[in-house]
Amino acid sequence: SGLRSLAPADGLALFDAAGTLHQPLLVPAALDVATISRRAATDGVPPLLRGLVRPGRRGAAQGAAASRADAAALRGRLAAAPDEQRESILLEHVRQEVAAVLGHRDVGTVEAERDFGELGLDSLTAVELRNRLNTATGLRLPATLTFDHPSAAALAAYLAEQLAKILAAAPAGGGASTAAGGPAAGRPTAIGPQEGPLSELYQALCARDNFAAAAQLLVVASALRPVFGAADSARHAVPTLQLAEGPKLTEGPELTEGPARHRLICFPAMSAISGPHEYARLGTLLRGERDVFVLPSPGYDESDHVPIDEPTYIEMHVREVTRLVGDEPFVLVGRSMGGVVAHAVAAELENAGITPSGLVLVDSYPPESATREGMADWWLTAMITGMLDRVDRYQMVWSDASLTTMGAYVRVFNGWQAKPVAAPTLLIRAADPLRRTIIDPADPDGWQAYWTTPHTTVDVPGEHFSILEEHSPTTVAAIRQFIDSLA
Repeated sequence: SGLRSLAPADGLALFDAAGTLHQPLLVPAALDVATISRRAATDGVPPLLRGLVRPGRRGAAQGAAASRADAAALRGRLAAAPDEQRESILLEHVRQEVAAVLGHRDVGTVEAERDFGELGLDSLTAVELRNRLNTATGLRLPATLTFDHPSAAALAAYLAEQLAKILAAAPAGGGASTAAGGPAAGRPTAIGPQEGPLSELYQALCARDNFAAAAQLLVVASALRPVFGAADSARHAVPTLQLAEGPKLTEGPELTEGPARHRLICFPAMSAISGPHEYARLGTLLRGERDVFVLPSPGYDESDHVPIDEPTYIEMHVREVTRLVGDEPFVLVGRSMGGVVAHAVAAELENAGITPSGLVLVDSYPPESATREGMADWWLTAMITGMLDRVDRYQMVWSDASLTTMGAYVRVFNGWQAKPVAAPTLLIRAADPLRRTIIDPADPDGWQAYWTTPHTTVDVPGEHFSILEEHSPTTVAAIRQFIDSLA
């Protein structure tokens, strides 16, 4: 199993030590590292340990070759199969991939009609599943894939529909790889960053620890992206996603009055790997309790335009929030740079006479942090390193488009200052620092998230990214407690 037995004295000593760490859900254990390493070489890291161990990566050539071979085999089956059989082939493949990303050996644990959230798919595993299916099918699948098609059956039906269009348009004798969206069709077939000239330059600068130049590169390159102004913002808005649904008015006043009525309107961060998936676990935890919506930002698709300035971007979100909430009470939530968006939207809503019940900032820092005294030496380095760690560890997809989108929003919010808002504000801070954070002994908490307008602060377990990943239950509990205080 990879665990060694503990003598009673050792177990009691670990129990006593755990009580001094102020961390929930600790498991005192003696790991048999040698056994775990041997098994990981063939079976991967056990699911319970994946949050502690960075899995080794296959060499690029070996991984790419295996991916191409598996993808070619699947596409060959799909191209040769009658139309009515393709969906069942895809359903079996989707179930296998879901089981793989969840760490299950038995595909029978993945019921075809069961919601992905109920199966345990979260923000990171949703991204991994999308990447695997990108490779297997040759399709360019959206970041919202598992939200739009939230079960294996629904996802297989969608994939079958998309592949049918490609197969129907393929020239006779084009071959399975081309017909099913292989390289000749101009679609990505590799897991991980979609390499482009900007991606290569950015990674080269980061590899040399020149993070300031890497960030500036994206800002400059973002000027090449097409832009939209206020008059066209409705046409360029990305559709809102609903991650959770609360009780209906027909279910009785005890369920539809008070804190449960508050809808959550969430804004993701704005890095190259950001998107609605960041709120996957939060949405799962709040299902049946309240409505949860996520408002994505335009730019992450190659065909997207980016907003020309901050007023255009914020007004686009203000219009959508107004439509979503109607006369119902609501709370705005923003993670990381999404907190800047949430605050700016709150200020504009209040100018229009609409006051949010509350504003939640999830480990958000103002844009000034990159140059703030005491933070300038490490903040940008730690944030970009944290993003790169996730790209490496979870094989997350980025592209020149997503990198220039990150640069565009840095440019749009350059010099932004938070305006005072009437909405009660909660700043949720990560209790653990990111790798490469520099902690000043004279100010041991000075590295933590801060805000420049009045707010209440609560610290939760985890670091900047993990507080909405494996530590999301405690983060959601903090949000619940805040909403309860608003009643």
